Amino acid sequence: MRELILGGARSGKSRYAAERARRSGLDVRCIVTAEAFDAEMQERITRHRAERPA
Repeated sequence: MRELILGGARSGKSRYAAERARRSGLDVRCIVTAEAFDAEMQERITRHRAERPA
């Protein structure tokens, strides 16, 4: 199964995707295209990485 989740910045995409992944019971692959141009974005990326399945 493949699922593409789109939405605006800070719209809950990551939270939604993580919940869908947990419920699926399937192997999970995550492709993220964000770049850290400032400290705030780097913090968000670090937090998202820590929350993702291994």
